[in-house]
Amino acid sequence: MNEQLQPVMDWLEAHIGGQLHIRKEEQGDTDEVKLKLEQKGIHEDHSHALDDYTGGPVLYLRGEGRVIQPNGSELPLPQDTFLIPVDELKQARIDGHSISVETERARYDITES
Repeated sequence: MNEQLQPVMDWLEAHIGGQLHIRKEEQGDTDEVKLKLEQKGIHEDHSHALDDYTGGPVLYLRGEGRVIQPNGSELPLPQDTFLIPVDELKQARIDGHSISVETERARYDITES
């Protein structure tokens, strides 16, 4: 595991059972998710193509979640899992109540809510 990820994993561990707000920015596109974190971890992704990502280690956040639509409505999070590919991790920062994970393709901001 990338050593930058250990503090992120520790932060997430401390927030299991809590409500998180995840904001993903990728190529000018923004996605937002609310998630009640029940489990987290790293695993190798062997799926074919998930959002154009192929294989490699992913940080998974599992729990009951909702995808926030641009119009403010919400839809259930598919499979109750949010994945962050971390094979191209550039940096990870923790700032008290929030963390930021940046990869070659996207930036993820996770805050307590």
